[in-house]
Amino acid sequence: MKLKDKIALVTGASRGIGRAACVALAREGANIVGTARTAADLSTLEAELTKLGVKSTMIAGDVTQANDVARVVDGALGAFGRVDILVNNAGMGGYRPFLEWSEADYDKIMATNAKSTWLYCKAVIPHMLEAGGGHIVNVSSVAGLAGYPHEGIYCMSKFAQVALSQSLDREFYKQNIKVSLVCPGGVHTHFAIGDGRTEGAPNLEEFSTAEDVAEAIVLAALPRSRTRVVNVILRPMSEMT
Repeated sequence: MKLKDKIALVTGASRGIGRAACVALAREGANIVGTARTAADLSTLEAELTKLGVKSTMIAGDVTQANDVARVVDGALGAFGRVDILVNNAGMGGYRPFLEWSEADYDKIMATNAKSTWLYCKAVIPHMLEAGGGHIVNVSSVAGLAGYPHEGIYCMSKFAQVALSQSLDREFYKQNIKVSLVCPGGVHTHFAIGDGRTEGAPNLEEFSTAEDVAEAIVLAALPRSRTRVVNVILRPMSEMT
């Protein structure tokens, strides 16, 4: 168990990549703080983690609200005393022609993907500095590395995550805070459904799984004394580039 007794805080933990990440981190021995908006899903996750023999605490909250972010981080510190690994996974997207997006859509996507990452990093980094270091894993996307049609706002939000991650890496790595990006392509989760994609569509069966991405998150977060993982890019076998 390479992460035994580490404390990992995972956002968007109730479903999809976030839930799979909690399980994968727990299998490496990490204790888990999970947060999402849906308390019922968090409860079933907590039961699953208990069976794996780790400690966990689940805290419902909105990743776009600073007060909720502070409450979750305070809850993590109260339960475990520190946060060793922060996984900023919460996100939302959509797939529509550019002219069909509204200002409300823009505000919601940017807040959920970009603002939440900034809020959690701002809340956790002071505690990591005090503890002598830590690891931040930001789950972005290949849409944060190149623009795609029908995904303009989503791409903007994911580019913002990439830029923030690169900036934080350069600012804090000498203080032993490592910042990693995980950038998946298409992943077959609830996130991929809607705005032109429907469950059962043939292309979804060719997408990566949440567990594939979770393995990359663990890979990025594993302790290394002389190396930091800056970016992990995953593409399903159905994608050529």
